[in-house]
Parts: sequence; C-alpha cells; structure tokens
Amino acid sequence: LLKIHFLRKMRVAANLTMLYTDVPLLARYERAAADGFKLVEVSLPYSEKAEDLKSAADSNGLSHILINAPAGNWSGGQRGIAALASHQIQFSKSIETSIEYAKTLQCRKVHVMAGIPTDSDLSNAATVFHENIRYASEKLGEHGMECLIEPINPITIPGYHLNSYDQALSIIDRLGLSNLSIQFDLFHAAQMSAGMPTNVDNWKKRIGHVQVAQSPSRGEPDTEGMIDYGRWFEWLKSSGEDWVIGCEYTPITKSFDWVNKFGLQF
Repeated sequence: LLKIHFLRKMRVAANLTMLYTDVPLLARYERAAADGFKLVEVSLPYSEKAEDLKSAADSNGLSHILINAPAGNWSGGQRGIAALASHQIQFSKSIETSIEYAKTLQCRKVHVMAGIPTDSDLSNAATVFHENIRYASEKLGEHGMECLIEPINPITIPGYHLNSYDQALSIIDRLGLSNLSIQFDLFHAAQMSAGMPTNVDNWKKRIGHVQVAQSPSRGEPDTEGMIDYGRWFEWLKSSGEDWVIGCEYTPITKSFDWVNKFGLQF
C-alpha cells in the first residue's frame, strides 16, 4: 500500500456549516479566505439566497465544491427525506431546489441525505430510497452534476436509513449511473469499523468526495482519537484519485496547521 510512488497533494475545503459558526453564514466566507482556503462546501446553504452565497464566494476568491440537497425540517430532527415515502412530492422539489442553487454556485456535487424513516415509512424505505436516488442522479446528471450518498453511523444519527458502506455500494452497483458515488466521511467510517485503508481499496473508485474529522471527538484530524490520519492521508494521496478533502468537523484547537502537517494544500 505505501510503496506507491505517485502522490497527489490534495486540496482541502472549508465546511461553512461546521466552521466559523460564531458568525452568520455569509460572513464565514471571509473568514475561510483569511485562513487560506480556496474551496468551500456548505451542507445547509438554504438559509440564504444562492446569489448572495455566490457573491460572498466571489468577493473572497472562493469556489463551491459541494452542497447538500434540502434535508427536510432540520431543526425538527429530520436528516434528509430521500427514504421517506411520505415526502415524495417534497423530495422532487428538493432536487429542483438543489439544482437551482448548484447552478448559481457553479457547484458540481450534491449530497442527497436518506433521512430517518418513521414507523409508517419503514416498510418501503429501501425501495423509496433506491428510486429517489435514481431520480436525483438522473436529474443532476442532466446538468453535468454528481449525486453523492453518504453512509452515516447509527451512533451519530440513530435510525438513519443509509448506515453501511455495503448498503451504499449495493445501490450504486444496481443503479449503474456514472454520476452516482459515495461521500466518504472518515469520521463515520471509523464509527462503522471501516477505518483502515485496506478496507476501502476495493471500492475507492466509487468515492466521489472525502470528508474528515477525528473520532469520537469530531475535531481536527490531528487531535487525539481513533483515526490514524497520517496513514489515511498517505493512502488518499497515493490512491491515484483527485478528491477534495472536506473539513466537516467541529473545531477544537481552531488551528489549520494540520493541513501542512499532513502534506495537503489549500
């Protein structure tokens, strides 16, 4: 694994939903630029107009790499609606909205969250999710965009429908759509015991985006925890892929020294 000689110096993207939360969303662009970022991802961009987000990015020399599709009533506990039969009409509208935002932001990747099925949704959640992801991928593909799905561990979001990599890979393989891939978050991978590069080698071609946070603290990658990020970043750079690394973590040290420490770049 570590004898591969071709290395990429991968770029990082500030997650503006998780970072700089002491200021409003639009003010976070300036803070990210001041820290050296050139790329940003925004999990929850819909509190602001897309045009205002684009203006904030442009004025600070930033580019959007990823957004999430609308995820339902977030403050009410919803974490996506793609697996919820009771939200079919809302789901199709959420994809339309995400496309409108992504076009304005010139963003090519959209993460579609599965959600937490209620008792009435459980019996057909798998079928509904499968068909909704097909719909989302095809609609996004019409605009040259990628659809991402992310397995989330059951500790962080109990009851989340998409909770294993085998499940995600099965959906991707069955649908066979070239613009559908996995959002690989190492925090969730560690919680699901997929925390070593050797576990991922056989499906790395299905990864479309990478996010990082230490586990279990969800802090910076160089803070203490169960993930050996030295090994992981070497694997990522040696993989032959050109992923962007999303900083989806809750700051503890509030330092970005880890970017240079692990041989990444802004």
